Amino acid sequence: MKHFYQSALTLIGVLFTAVAISQPIYDIVSINAGYPNQSFYSMGNGEVSNVSNTNWDLAFQITGFQATIRINGKNNVHLYRSGQDANAWSAITPNDTVGILNASYELLDQDTSWWIGAFNATNDTTNQFDLGWGVYDFATHVVTGDSLYFIILGNGAVKKLWIQSLANSVYYFAYADLDGSNEVNTSISKANFTGKNFGYYSIENGNELNREPNKYDWDLTFCQYMAVTPITYKVTGVLSNDSVFVAKAYPVDVNSVSFAGQSYSANISTIGYDWKTYDFNLNSYVVSDSLVYFVQDRPGNIWKLIFTDFGGSVNGNYEFTKEQVSTTGINEAQAPVLLSLSPNPASDAIQLVYSSVSNNSNDRIEIYNVAGQLIHSALLEHGAGLQSLTIATDNLQNGIYTLRVMADGKQENRRFVIAR
Repeated sequence: MKHFYQSALTLIGVLFTAVAISQPIYDIVSINAGYPNQSFYSMGNGEVSNVSNTNWDLAFQITGFQATIRINGKNNVHLYRSGQDANAWSAITPNDTVGILNASYELLDQDTSWWIGAFNATNDTTNQFDLGWGVYDFATHVVTGDSLYFIILGNGAVKKLWIQSLANSVYYFAYADLDGSNEVNTSISKANFTGKNFGYYSIENGNELNREPNKYDWDLTFCQYMAVTPITYKVTGVLSNDSVFVAKAYPVDVNSVSFAGQSYSANISTIGYDWKTYDFNLNSYVVSDSLVYFVQDRPGNIWKLIFTDFGGSVNGNYEFTKEQVSTTGINEAQAPVLLSLSPNPASDAIQLVYSSVSNNSNDRIEIYNVAGQLIHSALLEHGAGLQSLTIATDNLQNGIYTLRVMADGKQENRRFVIAR
């Protein structure tokens, strides 16, 4: 994007200290033998909750603007595009699945961001109002579902599925057997999951589940999930919460490596699963040495995380040490990153006014479209004084976008609209 940024980030202080402020703490998290559970973990407070990870099929986004819907790949849930629009709902028969239930039509959650789910994978990239499962109406603020799906549940049952709409913070959806029998029309209200990233639903049991802690209370989740690689498969690892940043340092001297100067990422699978390998000679997992993760938690503190053992499916135990190596001062934590964004709605350009107290070379801005896809990422240069940043938007299509500013160990999201 031409002339995408034209000024730099403020340098008005130093955010992080370069010395350890706590002693290493040994901890263990278990998701049990065979990995049936999911643990939500706070770097500062330890495990927040440990819940079943096999009792849900769909996850509906509660906070944010992407209307993300994810599936439970851990529980062997599979989703396929039917190739038919919503008008065909009553006409679908079992014959319509012939040639469909295969990898060519399968839709997958992304493991890089919470906000790109399987139901969002079919969005029309030329239409910024297309969310994949439906289209957003700028006038009514309603997403109307226009796509039909086939879903295979963990018990092997095959259903047809229609996400009908998102209106007034309520998701409406229907599912039925392929011959039309046992149809269920139901809904999920965001109001039932205030403060959560997702609300959950079990098609198999016909109930909603409030299984996730408040989004501000956890930093990492230990679980089994589907890794999107050239060969997509189920892995056991660690994912980070939204607004948590992780840096991987390897190979390093684990005793002397510093958190300063590392490359921190918002990719939720930066820790992921490949910090361990299975040794067939030893018949056990071996944890990589010379490997350190630095985790910047939601309050802005930085922790040094070193895995020491993994028990595998025998017990589902993750063993590690953690050490707080940096803290965010109270006044610094309260200082805003993004002071203003205008005009909104915009046409050819938007202007940001923002401040910073760091000289972090990884401070940056990102812009996401309404489907949650990253369409631009740029590092921010550093300067003195409050900064004004002009971003050209003349080549953006009309639609809703999210601007993300990441600086000073904080993250600020702001929605803006392009309307001409």
